[in-house]
Amino acid sequence: MLKKQATRGNYQPQFSTFQERQKQASRLMQKEAALSRVMQSEMGLRKIAANMANPVRQRLDYKGIFRKFVVVEQMPDGVPLIYDKDLPEVPALKIGKGGSVRMVEMAGRRVELEPFEIAARPKIPYKELYVRRFRALDRAKDRLIEGMELREDLIGFGLLDTASTIVNTLIDGSATIMDRDHLARAFTEVERHRLVVSAILMSPYGTQGLRRWLFQELDQVGMQEVRESGYLGSMWGADFYVSDQIAPGYLYILTTPKFLGWMPIRKDVDVIPADDPDNLRLGMVGYELIGLTIHNARGVAVMTHSITA
Repeated sequence: MLKKQATRGNYQPQFSTFQERQKQASRLMQKEAALSRVMQSEMGLRKIAANMANPVRQRLDYKGIFRKFVVVEQMPDGVPLIYDKDLPEVPALKIGKGGSVRMVEMAGRRVELEPFEIAARPKIPYKELYVRRFRALDRAKDRLIEGMELREDLIGFGLLDTASTIVNTLIDGSATIMDRDHLARAFTEVERHRLVVSAILMSPYGTQGLRRWLFQELDQVGMQEVRESGYLGSMWGADFYVSDQIAPGYLYILTTPKFLGWMPIRKDVDVIPADDPDNLRLGMVGYELIGLTIHNARGVAVMTHSITA
């Protein structure tokens, strides 16, 4: 009985952990031995060099950021892309003696989105696999995903720009660099609708304005952050985001995702092999099926600033 209790107690997990450590150490020794064998031959050194080589890049790869600003939801197949708008506000009235109050009919509105497709289809000649010092096929896949994220952001940024002109007033600061006074007024355009600002989306020229702020605009902690990193992570509870796809001189003030937009995803980014052996081409197809809406124009305000001042 005591043996059974000991077996069922803490002894078995400790033994399993010890076994896992032994297996992990064994795998590491096998990898080291294989690497040593490869490094002893000239052909093996060439293979290692080819795997470690990278193409010479002109700039960093683009990383999509629009999904940070809206609610992203994976939708099951066949489920309609619908959302229900909130019920209307109910005004309360003071009633005089013998009076009555008007009726408010509580009927919410349902909206259905139409999904759209984003796709790309790169092709690689067979020859590229053998003449390049980097993995051409893997790099083509990275570039494919980069292009799809860029297209997704461009569509989303276009919706933000349109929504910013519907309700809120443009804050025109085109005569100066991005300064704190105009930024505060842009915040107010969103906050006057009882919303909280959570993000500031701008072009690299907005970062230029941050770097030119003096101690009158920033406290000591903020000045040190800008001096050390060249960037300010957040201000007044809102995070800064920079994209080179935003028009120079424009800056968008955004509320929290649940009050701003919705992005239902039927099929997230998927890369499918699509070779063309008749034309000596290796290829792939990138595909996604999504919906997108900015359902609250009150949550977007736009501000302009000078890029040459």
